Amino acid sequence: MLKKLASLALVGAIIAAVPTMAFAENTSGTAPKAEAFHPLKQLLQEKAAAFGIATDGKTKEQIKAEIKSASEADRLARLQAAAAKLGIATDGKSAEQLKTDLQAAVHTKLAAKADKLGVGSDGKTNKELREALKAAKAAKKSERDAKKADAVNKRAAKLGISTDGKTTAQVFAEIQSALQAKWAKRAKQ
Repeated sequence: MLKKLASLALVGAIIAAVPTMAFAENTSGTAPKAEAFHPLKQLLQEKAAAFGIATDGKTKEQIKAEIKSASEADRLARLQAAAAKLGIATDGKSAEQLKTDLQAAVHTKLAAKADKLGVGSDGKTNKELREALKAAKAAKKSERDAKKADAVNKRAAKLGISTDGKTTAQVFAEIQSALQAKWAKRAKQ
């Protein structure tokens, strides 16, 4: 019994090894060389392709330098377009100068909006101003909604509609149906 198991294991090992060895050889009879995968090189090639840079025959350092200069030029172009949109002169300015000018222009716009809404803008950053403007707009909206709810409740009371436990939308729908019934009654007379 032990001899049969050993022979079956040997036959199984031979059968498993034969196809692997057959596929391991290429047509010339030598094992194929595995190309090394370099994720950094692949990433550099993808970035270079995105900027339209040819990578044939260049070292990694050359490709990195070209990508860096292309990305800086792209950043400068985007900053110049944003500055032109806001009416800021871009002649002879570096990317950092344009960035500070854009931030200052955005700050003045936000400060003007804040002053219009009655929000103080002294010593606040752009982020703080945006948050204050958002809060002021939300407060104004809730004030409008409260006025609307009051008007709807007054109208409902005038028509004799109960508003207890109902939302403004439900009361409004009841007012509409009551008014339509009233108008239909008048139309029949």
